[in-house]
Amino acid sequence: MKKRRILIFSILLIIVSVTAISSLLIRRGMIINEVRREEAVRLAEELRHTEEKAIHTAEEAAEKPAEDYRIASHVYSHRGVQGSYEHSFKAYDEAISAGSHNIEQDLVISSDGVLFVSHDLDATFMTGVNALYSSMTADEIDALKTRAGNKVLRLSEVFDRYGRSINYIIELKTADSTSVSAFGNIVDEYGYKDIITVQSVNTDVLRTLDEKYPDMPKLFLCKSQQSFYNSLEMPYVDIVSVSIDRGLMTESNCEAAHEKGKLFSAWTLSMESSIRKAIGMNVDTYFTNDTPLALSLEREYGLKARSQDKESR
Repeated sequence: MKKRRILIFSILLIIVSVTAISSLLIRRGMIINEVRREEAVRLAEELRHTEEKAIHTAEEAAEKPAEDYRIASHVYSHRGVQGSYEHSFKAYDEAISAGSHNIEQDLVISSDGVLFVSHDLDATFMTGVNALYSSMTADEIDALKTRAGNKVLRLSEVFDRYGRSINYIIELKTADSTSVSAFGNIVDEYGYKDIITVQSVNTDVLRTLDEKYPDMPKLFLCKSQQSFYNSLEMPYVDIVSVSIDRGLMTESNCEAAHEKGKLFSAWTLSMESSIRKAIGMNVDTYFTNDTPLALSLEREYGLKARSQDKESR
């Protein structure tokens, strides 16, 4: 009888132990599952935040170039950088590195019809050689060295280097048919008519080019109040650019150009005060010798000022 009681007690003890262990295992399993569930939720939440951050970063990255482009759209880099190495790859590269995408080239022509980049019709300032470019062959101009030790660039060399990565703000320094024809030939050869703004002090040049390139923006370099008024009535003038040194960058002139559906521009703005004035009066574009300063002021002040001006009109 005693042995039977011991056996029954042992069985009961085993049953209780198994039940306790089972409960413990079940509880532990529930705890593990809960931990795993919380970990899965945490990881899912982290993944969601990561995805949202990636999307936000991508949106910011996509918006930044667009905003930078808007900021730089008002700025023309005058000769790239004016000075001893103006109209050189170094000058253009500096302006582009600062954020500019509108780079100016002044064109002269050799005696054999090749277009070169120089502000002056003679080579004295750039190279020290007292001779007109039009009296020299392309090979003779290629052999020249500028004061900074660079070569005088052919327009074709500029096109080859920068391709379609920038907009070319090109001034024809002479109004003869040879220069106009050579310009048209190289524009057609490269197919760049959509990324060039052509400028001239001669409205006849712009009228001639308008017949061939009606969609190419044409900028008139205006040096007097009367010529400003005259240009407003010319349908082939899209942009009127006035000399700040002659007191033509005024609010009344800016408003008059806008009323005629033309863009208003000015040259050459390099002081902070003049650039701020241009931004404040909604000058559409301006030539500057200090591209970094202009872009900095456009970024800091321009977007807000120009936005407010549009809202007030």
